[in-house]
Amino acid sequence: MVIKPIGNASADIVPEPLAREEVERVLALLLASPLFAKSRRMGSLLRFLVEHDLQFPDIPLTEHAIGIAVFRRDPAVYCTGDDPVVRVQVGRLRRKLASHYATFGQQDPVRLSLPAGCYRLAYQRLRLKGIAIRHPVLQLQPFTCITRDGDDFTRGLCEELSCRLFESFEQTQTRVSHVLMKVPRSSVKTLAQGRTGRGSYSLEGSVRVEPARVRASVRLIDVAQGRIRWSEQFDRNRPYGIATQEDLAESICQSLTGYFARGDGDD
Repeated sequence: MVIKPIGNASADIVPEPLAREEVERVLALLLASPLFAKSRRMGSLLRFLVEHDLQFPDIPLTEHAIGIAVFRRDPAVYCTGDDPVVRVQVGRLRRKLASHYATFGQQDPVRLSLPAGCYRLAYQRLRLKGIAIRHPVLQLQPFTCITRDGDDFTRGLCEELSCRLFESFEQTQTRVSHVLMKVPRSSVKTLAQGRTGRGSYSLEGSVRVEPARVRASVRLIDVAQGRIRWSEQFDRNRPYGIATQEDLAESICQSLTGYFARGDGDD
């Protein structure tokens, strides 16, 4: 089996034979992906297409054959013109493969795709040129409480915010690849040095508390450039406690993810 090149300005693609064992590993990786693990129908279709390629590389697949083998249609009455199940499910498979490689499978060295109007999979190997592209690290510094009381509230807010940021950035891989908690300020410059691509960010903040009011001031520092890239204040007119920590953390996280989603961190 020979893989085909794909167009990518940051990749070096060279056609070369793809061993059966590697194809099986690629299939196993895809079937374990969250996008396929809970979809038995998609998994069955993908497995059938891969196994057909391995066993019968020179025999083209037809819509009729897929309908009978995968979707258990009765050969005596099955008509592809009346029953579009294969076309619909193959379209879904194309979209799921694209979604996988845009999210969970960004680093997969071999990619599968289904060209339009075809039921045979295309196998593509991706090799990055030179140094791999890295996303920046978001360093969450411990917030400072600048009023007499509120140290415990401030520490709890940081813990809550760390969890929210991890869910937003680490799992979705939106812009920032890692969220670090409680990095000493002396380490910030060191972490930024030697990093390719975008620089690292440090999220800092202070908290002021009153009996029935809380204010959190947050700022995003571009470590490499040494300047503030984003800053905002968050007020809550309520007693400080766990519910207020959750509310503030959610608002801060939404504002920060909105900043990166707009692409403001790329200039």
